[in-house]
Amino acid sequence: MKLLVVYDVSDNEKRLKLANSLKKHGLKRIQRSAFEGDIDSQRLKDLVRAVRNIVDTKTDIVHIIPLGIRDWENRIVIGKEVEEEWII
Repeated sequence: MKLLVVYDVSDNEKRLKLANSLKKHGLKRIQRSAFEGDIDSQRLKDLVRAVRNIVDTKTDIVHIIPLGIRDWENRIVIGKEVEEEWII
């Protein structure tokens, strides 16, 4: 399934740890706080568990949004998409 993950994490160390975990789970950065990718149901469960272990639910928020392939194909992108090396 296609997956979109967007987040707002206040702590720099946790934010970096979250980004690295999303990459480790096979997702690709599309914006500074957004990742996308294809993932199966078992890896999704693993991802959710990993995210829960990283974020502080009192101060942070993570949206994990499953998308149909048509939803992703019909997205509208305005502007230049983020390239990984832009991210500090």
